[in-house]
Amino acid sequence: CRSSFPPQRRALSHTQSSERRRDVIIIGGGHNGMVTAAYLSRAGLDVLVLERRDILGGAAVTEEVIPGFKFSRASYLAGLLRPKIVEELSLEERGLKYLIRDPSSFTPSRDPGAPSLMLGSDMERTCASIAQFSPADARAYPAYEELLGKVRDVLRPLLDAPPPNPFQGRFRERRQSLQTMAELTSGALRHKEILPELYDILTAPASQILDKWFESEMLKTTLACDAVIGTMTSPKNVGSGYVLLHHVLGEAAGRQGVWAYVEGGMGAVSDAIAKAASEA
Repeated sequence: CRSSFPPQRRALSHTQSSERRRDVIIIGGGHNGMVTAAYLSRAGLDVLVLERRDILGGAAVTEEVIPGFKFSRASYLAGLLRPKIVEELSLEERGLKYLIRDPSSFTPSRDPGAPSLMLGSDMERTCASIAQFSPADARAYPAYEELLGKVRDVLRPLLDAPPPNPFQGRFRERRQSLQTMAELTSGALRHKEILPELYDILTAPASQILDKWFESEMLKTTLACDAVIGTMTSPKNVGSGYVLLHHVLGEAAGRQGVWAYVEGGMGAVSDAIAKAASEA
């Protein structure tokens, strides 16, 4: 084992010391740090991960907040953990199990007896729910989802590779950059009709984008949640359009544009990654 982790439920003693030299020391045992440790260990490096807490995972942890009840303490949904990482680190074989969130959202009305809005994978039922507030929005929604699907297709090469720069790095890195640029160009040509709207999504406020597509405040408010969650911004601020896009890039259990719960809480993600790193 080339990657060392503290026991899952025991803090490292401040008096421990070692003369052993390491190739890499990673400060912080969050899920990103552990993914890094796993890949470096697979490459043959001797890696040490240091974590202040007595549990690994950073924001992706499951803890017993109330006796007998465990909770995902911070991160609560999975979707941006790339399938390539799940496959290469064999995380499903190490206990990771997605539970697809479907329906994906439920928005109750403020007034008693008024209809509520429910969005999910069944497009017909979703549009029927939207039609309660706006028949026009129900007709527009499938095209909106189709647009986001094409945007995902164009940007997908950037999700599994560093930003391309064919003028820096070693030959292998420059070759990877050229390959990423070729895939981006191919996607852009394949969906060239949506490039102006892609530019708007990347640069405009989310409210501007949603106002262009929809009229119902119920639907726009629900969709705008993806433009502000995890940020300290407003859907009327420039840049929130990208946040909206960022949260529809999710992919879990082989399904694009979806988010999922994790059986055992988000700590199960970190546990699977820790196993992969420890066994590398």
